Amino acid sequence: MQNASLRIMFTGGGSGGPTTPLLAVYNELIKRFGKERLNALFLGTIDGPEKEMVQGVGLPFHSIPSGKLRRYWSWKNLIDPFYVLFGFIIGLIQLIQFRPNVVVSAGSFVSVPVAYAAWVLKIPHIILQMDVRPGLANQIMAPVSQNSAYLFDQTKFRFPPKEQQKIGPVVRSEICEASGNKANDQFNLKPDKPMLLITGGGQGALGLNQAIEPVLEFLLEHFQVVHLTGTTHTAANCSHPDYHHHAFINEGMGNLLARSDLVITRAGLGILGELAYLAKDVIMVPLPGSHQENNCHAIVAAAAGVYLPQQQLLNEGVSWWKNFLNSHQPGTLGSNLRQFLPPGGTEAFVNIILKYTAPE
Repeated sequence: MQNASLRIMFTGGGSGGPTTPLLAVYNELIKRFGKERLNALFLGTIDGPEKEMVQGVGLPFHSIPSGKLRRYWSWKNLIDPFYVLFGFIIGLIQLIQFRPNVVVSAGSFVSVPVAYAAWVLKIPHIILQMDVRPGLANQIMAPVSQNSAYLFDQTKFRFPPKEQQKIGPVVRSEICEASGNKANDQFNLKPDKPMLLITGGGQGALGLNQAIEPVLEFLLEHFQVVHLTGTTHTAANCSHPDYHHHAFINEGMGNLLARSDLVITRAGLGILGELAYLAKDVIMVPLPGSHQENNCHAIVAAAAGVYLPQQQLLNEGVSWWKNFLNSHQPGTLGSNLRQFLPPGGTEAFVNIILKYTAPE
């Protein structure tokens, strides 16, 4: 099989969450097959950030229309079925033209019409389900999917494709090869002072940024702080020399995570999986009322992270941080997180994909 060619179609996007793990899978397939034996294509949204991410690693990208199936009233519900239909038609055309051995997705609504088009053409479809609670898109795709990989025991009973397999997080090769020492030079960090990373994802998190600003001066007494604000938000009003802010980091993010002594982030499984691989202590401030809260509860139950509701951070501020730092034992949470979400997920997921392929 190693000498045969393989045709893989990836689909997902709308944010970096469903995109990053698919790129990790793409890189693992390149390692196994080589670029000359791997023919891959990525179908994503028209205006999402995934196009730049995908093309940045040399993977061909095509955009297709994408509707959103909302569980609440919106006038857009009246027109989105047409986007879904257009997505199905264009997805069907792309599948017929590309002729993949298998289609792989990690969530997002752009994947739904593609999954059903693959089902019509009898092409295997595989889902990577990272969060504890499956999103609506993955629930809709499950009946026409051959297999899914999941990370949490609780997920298995919520999500019924034909086959399921538990794996560890799917992480980028950049994380596996990360170097904290390189981050010191790249981001002008002091090697001898602990580093706190604050990140709300590629698009940022306004609520998290606002909750952090009042406690920054206190945090800078204990850490040098790297704050990833997101491309649509501004940095905190802070002129301290140990406060480093960036809208977004493309090159060197793995090194920055490796350098971190403590990370404050939302609770998406993309970054939590990378932190697990690197065994990093994490404070999770999930998007209020979202599936991220389920991720937090599972990780806290394993003593693998701290769950800090956004409103609690706003209300308690410095007092919460004083209590945390007085009781915190550096490295313990990260060690538990790596044990709870063990490495090897990327390789395991690729093995699942290859079960459904018939390379030419």
